Amino acid sequence: MSRLQDATQRLADAVTRLEKAASAEALQRDDPEVRAQRDRLSAELAEVQAENARLRETNEAIAGRLDAAIAKLKSVLEA
Repeated sequence: MSRLQDATQRLADAVTRLEKAASAEALQRDDPEVRAQRDRLSAELAEVQAENARLRETNEAIAGRLDAAIAKLKSVLEA
């Protein structure tokens, strides 16, 4: 598995853990500690989602460059 795939999997796992931590039961409590934790988790989720978007963009850029390199190699080998 590539580093990008590893990072994407860790990111997906982190999002899953964050979603579980922010369960409906905890969100309904009016406890200041729970509110603080919810706010922290919301901020972490936003950061993770932004990182995920950046990783997707990087992955797409790399895939495009690899496709171009493969096409060039094929044309050289066919000539």
